[in-house]
Amino acid sequence: MTDAQTILTLARVLKNSDQAIMVDQLLNWQQEKARINDPEAFHEGSWWVYMPIRAWQEQLSWISERTIQRHLKELNELCLIRIGDFNQYRYDRTRWYTVNEEKLRLMISER
Repeated sequence: MTDAQTILTLARVLKNSDQAIMVDQLLNWQQEKARINDPEAFHEGSWWVYMPIRAWQEQLSWISERTIQRHLKELNELCLIRIGDFNQYRYDRTRWYTVNEEKLRLMISER
């Protein structure tokens, strides 16, 4: 979990508080996956979170699903998050997310 100052700094860097909250929430979920040592959530050397857009919207109820999709795309383009597909079944299009913690540290330290 990131501290409040880090979230505020990230919000300033991104110029978007909702995106900063999304990154923080994703980090929290990743840490939980690591804490319980979930083998299904460890891919490519990182802890990943399997999260349908609808589930994001349930957690962040003030943000629409469309806006969540846009924010995730923008965060991915900034290389702040990575989006993967580690689903067992081909028809399952749910995406997996992980924070690029190196990029996060770099963005915050440049501020």
